Amino acid sequence: MKLSEIDKHHITNDVIEQVLFCTPQFEFKKADCLIIFGCHIKTLLDERIDCALEISKKKKIEFFLLTGGIGLKGDFNEAQYMKERLLVSGIAANKILIEDKSKTTEENITNSIKILKQKRILKNKTIVVVSNQAHLRRIGMELKKHLISNCYNIIYKYPKNELVSFENMKKNEKVRNMLINQVIKIVDYVNEGKLQDEDIKWSSVK
Repeated sequence: MKLSEIDKHHITNDVIEQVLFCTPQFEFKKADCLIIFGCHIKTLLDERIDCALEISKKKKIEFFLLTGGIGLKGDFNEAQYMKERLLVSGIAANKILIEDKSKTTEENITNSIKILKQKRILKNKTIVVVSNQAHLRRIGMELKKHLISNCYNIIYKYPKNELVSFENMKKNEKVRNMLINQVIKIVDYVNEGKLQDEDIKWSSVK
C-alpha cells in the first residue's frame, strides 16, 4: 500500500502505527553530526534534547546541529533554547552548530543541509536525527527529497517515553487527532507532489 492510497477520511490506528511508529532502527558507534529538530512546544522539545544528551553519554558525536527559529505558533527561538540546555549540560560550545531561522520542517532541513555542506559533514557521513517519533517519517521523506542517495547514513532516534506516543494515542483523543493530522499532512504533500510517494511500510534513508 502506498501513502497516496490512504483514505484520509478513514485513518485507523493500524495506519497511524505503520506510517508514524514503525521507525527503522540501526546501531552506530559514532556520528559526524546529531541534528535536533526544533518544536514550539517546550515539553516536546525538552524530550528531544534529553534524548540527544542521553545519546551523547554513550556515543561519540562530533557536532550537534540545532535547528529551529521562532515557528509560526512559537514564542521563543528553538535553536537558542536548545543551545542553552546543551551548554548547561556540559556540551562544548565549539561542538554546537546553530540554524535558527527556519519556521517549518522543510526549512529545518534545507537550512541544515547548507550548514552540513559548509562544514563538509555530509558525503559518506553518519548523521543522527532526533525528534519525536511521529515526526521522523516526514523528516525522512524530506531528506530523501533534498539529499543525493547513497552518500549518507541516517540514524533515527526519538525519546523512549514521550507524550506523543502510540500508546498514549490509544488513551488520549487529542493525541490521536494530532497524529491523524500528521498522517493527512504527509498524504497531502505526496498528492501535491511535494514529497515522493512510497510504501506505507517504512524504508530506511540510506
